[in-house]
Amino acid sequence: MNDSITVLGLFDHDGLPSLEAGSSGSSELRGPYCAEILARYVNVETVSMPASRVHVKVKNIIEHRTGVPADLAFRGARAARRADAVLAVLEDKAVLPATLKRRGLTAYARTHIAVVSCWWAEELRSGSPSRRQSIARVLQGVDRVFAFSQNQVDIFAGFGAGAKVVPISFGVEHTKYLPDTSVEQRYQVFSGGLDAGRDFETLVEAARLLPHIDFNLVSHLDRFRDLDLPANVTTSGPSDGPTHKQNLLAAQLVVVPTHDLAYPTGQSVLLEAMSSGKACVVTETDAMREYIDEGVSNFGMPLHDAPGVARVIEKLLSDPESLIAVGRAAREAVEARYTFQHMWKSIADQLARDVR
Repeated sequence: MNDSITVLGLFDHDGLPSLEAGSSGSSELRGPYCAEILARYVNVETVSMPASRVHVKVKNIIEHRTGVPADLAFRGARAARRADAVLAVLEDKAVLPATLKRRGLTAYARTHIAVVSCWWAEELRSGSPSRRQSIARVLQGVDRVFAFSQNQVDIFAGFGAGAKVVPISFGVEHTKYLPDTSVEQRYQVFSGGLDAGRDFETLVEAARLLPHIDFNLVSHLDRFRDLDLPANVTTSGPSDGPTHKQNLLAAQLVVVPTHDLAYPTGQSVLLEAMSSGKACVVTETDAMREYIDEGVSNFGMPLHDAPGVARVIEKLLSDPESLIAVGRAAREAVEARYTFQHMWKSIADQLARDVR
């Protein structure tokens, strides 16, 4: 543990006692992307979550009217004075601290501010002019941006912040998603995902070209409502965690079809499936390309190209022994690079370098 620095984490969480009680680095913390793991590498303090109904109501009213998540930042200002760095997870938690720093106000003006970013790159690329300007102003008060793909550096550079971006690999709970060869292979193709980045339209058209292959798709049911589903496609609504794990284990091939977004989309399911020892194929976009090791630990497929996707899926399913070998290598790749431990250690090491 690098206990020479203290990081104030601004993020929603479960279970951490309040700062007022003098707690830091508690193993009870449960945050986004397993943020509690950060406490293994640096001293971590957070702000307690709202506990009373009145607090929650006032918070919601203020943040709804202003459009700025302010509660954590305001209550964390005192802790920011003694912190070496402030880490916002995700972008919305960085808006107020960065704005205060840019204006030279409060303790945030003297503290290194970092943010784990998921969506800013896409908004900078395709958002409205006013939205892009708003993000650019916030970035003036940010010292470090952690992004989950290398391609985002050039996008941020277009707004004068490229040097602030450090790409890091996303992670997965590798101790939760484990291989289990005893699970019956009920699905030839399984694809699940709830985010808007999923390209189920192309996958359904690919399935139409492969009537001899069964496809099982899981998402919000309204995603499929306007699609003309062929007979070999079965859809179902969102599943709970244990069911999701079983679905991955029951698949011969896990397919992650995505649109072309500036940030990685679908990487959670991709890495969960890989961690489970399953062969996976994912759309080759600029953001996802660095997560693909073609034919070794996973496979890529073309963007918005149903015939091309169909050819890839048919070819892969024709060689089940290869799928088993790639699934084995997938698990090894996760253990070597794509765990939340690797992710948070990379962040902790960079923060330590930044503030020394």
